[in-house]
Amino acid sequence: MTIRAAALLAASAVLASCAGSGAAAHGRSTYSSAVGRLCAGSLLFAGSHEIGTRAGAIAVSKDIRRTGLRRLRLVDRIAKPRTTATLDARWIGLERRLVGLYAATYLRIWYVIERYETPGRRASLPARLRALIDLPRPLERRARRLEERLHVPDCTGGISPGGVPAP
Repeated sequence: MTIRAAALLAASAVLASCAGSGAAAHGRSTYSSAVGRLCAGSLLFAGSHEIGTRAGAIAVSKDIRRTGLRRLRLVDRIAKPRTTATLDARWIGLERRLVGLYAATYLRIWYVIERYETPGRRASLPARLRALIDLPRPLERRARRLEERLHVPDCTGGISPGGVPAP
């Protein structure tokens, strides 16, 4: 092999590696943008429901689950860059767990409020509600770290764009 042929071969290898990393970055950017279009400004649930009744609480809980899981199915259909496919799958799994946790917690909050009707029990209601409201926080922190690494927004509707839990 001549020096010129070796130089061309080396230059080709360098250009191929640069093109590969550029393609990966482009794929990541395309994926992040597509996820952002689906998830930016997501709401926790889509329907309107009766407030103040057990039937209404059950309907909201079901809607949280239905809305979030539908959105995450759409996200999961987006082609993922090979370089982050495993991380993307882990993030989508966390988002699904959060949707389920939000739905279950909403209903648990309703039942706690319903049971704490007596004055003696009402005194402990704020602490009990705070514990339920904070239940998703560890999972939200894990999801937030992955969202930052993947450059994607929350897709559950349970976290505001600034990373603060939705009220």
